Amino acid sequence: MVEKQTIEWFGATTFRLRAKGLTIFLDTWLERPSNIPTYASIDDIDECDYIFISHAHFDHLPGADRLAKKTGATIVGNGEAVSVMRAAGVPEEQLLPVAGGERIPLFSKSIRDEVRSQFREFPRSRGPPGPPRPDVSKASLSVHVYPSLHCLMPGPPGQHLDFIDTATEYIGGSDPYAGTIDITMGMRYGLLAAAKAPLSARAQMPPDFRPFVEYIADERNKFSNFDGGQMMYNFFLGEKTLLYMSHLGGYSGILKELEPQPDILVMGIAGRGNINGRPFDGSAAQCATNIIKWLGEPEKIIWCLHDKAPIKPFRVETEAAAKMVEAETRSRVLTLEHATVYDL
Repeated sequence: MVEKQTIEWFGATTFRLRAKGLTIFLDTWLERPSNIPTYASIDDIDECDYIFISHAHFDHLPGADRLAKKTGATIVGNGEAVSVMRAAGVPEEQLLPVAGGERIPLFSKSIRDEVRSQFREFPRSRGPPGPPRPDVSKASLSVHVYPSLHCLMPGPPGQHLDFIDTATEYIGGSDPYAGTIDITMGMRYGLLAAAKAPLSARAQMPPDFRPFVEYIADERNKFSNFDGGQMMYNFFLGEKTLLYMSHLGGYSGILKELEPQPDILVMGIAGRGNINGRPFDGSAAQCATNIIKWLGEPEKIIWCLHDKAPIKPFRVETEAAAKMVEAETRSRVLTLEHATVYDL
């Protein structure tokens, strides 16, 4: 009997992947501001072998520290995410910083625990100093790590739309230097500065913004204003390959040359496309279609980062993107319901 490989979506870019006996979380934004639904809490999760973090922002990283401490999972992420997790008290042996270019064998927690407790007798990988590692022959799965890019904000600078339509085209821009540094600075001195506002000032904030401020002011929620560099992960699941890229952005050379090409693509569809560090001229639908063609037209496309958000833009209309992809490629869009198990 062939073991099922499944995926569940918990909103934004947080997924649970089960394959080859491993339980893997892709981002961990489970417990969220009170003005949007929470589909699972850390208390609901009893098993996790690995946590793969796309980047260190507030809607991707929070919860990873608590989940890792509870389950013993290994956190894989960029240096910024790992630094935040280290400061939160996650043991060093459960932290694996990556920058892109890594090929990582994935082992069950029982195998990792066994090699740690019986490292003198257990077959180990030959390699550099560090915590004992199992021999690669005992790996259940593997993953390749690549650098990627955060999307850019659509619309005029400084103005945030209530919602984004993937059909809307954006051409050029008023600032020739528009890029992710704007997001880093805007988050630090704009969004996150609101958490430091006195209670009297918070009372004057729009009602739909206050839950977000309360959330980022809660010290249990660990994240950074700096994304630390987007990571995307290509998982080898046996007969299938799944590529996880949480935002609408990337480097064209990497996307065109990726091997093996994915059978399943999980991709963020929010914002304005960011290709090679430059704003994409066109719609999100056009950008996504280009990326899908570069990747060899994966069999299944799963959108993320398009459901209800705690701040503007509150949602993303994905119909145009789905129609364009299915009209121009062999790929088919699989629409997921929250907290529902789907076979891969």
